[in-house]
Amino acid sequence: MKHETIRACSIWRALEVVGDVPVLLILEQAFLGKHRFDEFVQKTGVARSVISNRLNKLLDSDVLIKLPGRHAGYRLTEKGRDLFPIALMILRWQHNWELGERGFLIELIHADCGQKLVPVAACNHCAEQIDPRQVSWAPGPGISQITALYGRRRMQTAVAIAKRGNQTMVDSVIELFGDRWATLVVRACFTGIQRFDDIQRDTLMATNILADRLDRLQKQGIVQAKPYSAYQDRFEYRLTEKGRDLYPVLLALLQWGDRWYADSKGPPLLLTHKTCGQALRLQPRCSCCAGGLHIANTAFER
Repeated sequence: MKHETIRACSIWRALEVVGDVPVLLILEQAFLGKHRFDEFVQKTGVARSVISNRLNKLLDSDVLIKLPGRHAGYRLTEKGRDLFPIALMILRWQHNWELGERGFLIELIHADCGQKLVPVAACNHCAEQIDPRQVSWAPGPGISQITALYGRRRMQTAVAIAKRGNQTMVDSVIELFGDRWATLVVRACFTGIQRFDDIQRDTLMATNILADRLDRLQKQGIVQAKPYSAYQDRFEYRLTEKGRDLYPVLLALLQWGDRWYADSKGPPLLLTHKTCGQALRLQPRCSCCAGGLHIANTAFER
């Protein structure tokens, strides 16, 4: 039996590991300095059985390592620490668009200048802030097709833990990147695929699922529908300013996927920053001193 395939990219490969709401919440707490199983349960509001399952998956993926001793807990590996730019870009988007939506605030302090900061998504070559409209892309040597396998459990889990008491645990960006269906819709829009039938062919989603994700993305203000013909029921789905500002998160996911999952041929996608003409690489920078941010010089405060 022949299975239909979709175009592979390092974003998809990264989401195979981190594209899940409980996983994102666990990683958030790991970057906030939490290490123990009970801390993950308490701080995320996720059921113990789900936390146990996801921790095992993160161990299998070499994102976490379990230290010896009953109460030693879990630590991020090099591969796990390399997710730091993704965390920074998620925090950046939350600060720009949904500040305070979750009932608590995470602030960053840059040790090099001592100031509270908002991460800036900058080009590693020219240090200019990245605008997705100034980025061109071309197929890379590792481009391939993969069979799309989607699971229902992830979306159900996201809904189940959306709130804990009066505290919202999941905001739009965590919900989005915890759902690979929705993320693939946004990916399609960034690559100029904007019509319903074209998005469906690109993602191989069932039409009812695609309609649901497009409706939710519109309600979140990430895409907007615009008629493209005399028939008022035919629309193009275009990213809003809020939607375009998700680009640094996608770029950080792509870079992480390129580093840890690209095959020997090379990355599936090549990006060029038109502003400087160089291969695009994201470098998170401090909004106060413009210095580079990395895990050793950036502290989180909740």
